[in-house]
Amino acid sequence: MRSKRLTITDKYIDQNGHVGEAGYLSIAIDALWDFNEKIGLSKKYLELSCAPVTFSTKIDYQKEVFENEEIEFILENIGQPEDDRRWVRQIRLLKNTGELAVKIVAQGAWFDLEKRKIMSPPDELKNLFIKFIGDPIST
Repeated sequence: MRSKRLTITDKYIDQNGHVGEAGYLSIAIDALWDFNEKIGLSKKYLELSCAPVTFSTKIDYQKEVFENEEIEFILENIGQPEDDRRWVRQIRLLKNTGELAVKIVAQGAWFDLEKRKIMSPPDELKNLFIKFIGDPIST
């Protein structure tokens, strides 16, 4: 499991004065890309010509989040489908109180960047993914 603290800026606030649907997804993906960049996965994806592609995303909203509020981003591996070409990840955004604000579950596959088709990831990439993201947890 990997986590990081973030302060919400006006970039994510909607007309209702709280983080909106698009804002939550942007927060999660921005933090995920930053995480991948910092640990070297973004570079490794290009080097191995294999990267994750998302097919579906489900967002469960629990609590409102407002501008200048600090939240915690938590990335979790919640399972490995029988088909090793596919993956499932969960991102939770927690309020400072520890309360769950949003849970985002995405399903996707490993994508061959040259052939533009799904593929089984190279062992090196599978091992790095488990090393940095963690073993699957139960939800």
